[in-house]
Amino acid sequence: MRLTATALLTVSFSAVLMLTSCNSAPKPKVEAPPSVAFQSNPDTVAPVTPSVTIAPKLAEVQNKVQTVFKGAAVLHPNHNPNFFTGDFNGDASQDLALILKPVDLENMNRLNAPWLVRAPRSNLSTKLRLQIQKDETVLAVIHGYGTNDWRDPDATQTFVLKKVVGDDLKIQTGKEFVEMNSGRKLPRPQGDLIGETIDGTRGFLYYASSNYSWYDPKTYKGEDVPGPFHRARMK
Repeated sequence: MRLTATALLTVSFSAVLMLTSCNSAPKPKVEAPPSVAFQSNPDTVAPVTPSVTIAPKLAEVQNKVQTVFKGAAVLHPNHNPNFFTGDFNGDASQDLALILKPVDLENMNRLNAPWLVRAPRSNLSTKLRLQIQKDETVLAVIHGYGTNDWRDPDATQTFVLKKVVGDDLKIQTGKEFVEMNSGRKLPRPQGDLIGETIDGTRGFLYYASSNYSWYDPKTYKGEDVPGPFHRARMK
């Protein structure tokens, strides 16, 4: 059978529609590969380190001395180092220990001064009002307060200690103190201690029962009953 031109055109158009329909049919979806999260090279990641105590700078120490003592004392120029830090009263705040030279005795010995004068190596009662003498070298301890330690503006609780500046001063932890004096009768310090040599004897300055005391391994007999004291502020 011979197809007319019109018929041929109709058949061709139908064939085109069929091909177009087949090509436009939805293709099956292919699952995409799982995405990979970006991972840093472990060798380049900075390790997490615990916070450390920031070493004191001379300028800020001098500023603290001026804030507390108001010109009554200065860092002693004949001692190096003349300041160091430790948690001496065991409250988890760093304290500042200073070797000072009094330059204004009237101010240092004034009534109601914002520091307590103590003589840890003597048996004097804490009820006595002790005096700082001319040309006397003293050790002052400013207790830290809160997370800013001794740098905090509220850190003003201060002890001024007489006749306890010796040679070879070193900060000792309580654990080190016990290990160094194993087998001896020992006090119970509340924090770090200051080990030093005074008059040829190695001893330790420590804080307990809200006061500073002196431990001489040759003469120590036990803790005294605590008297009136300067209570530490609670954080």
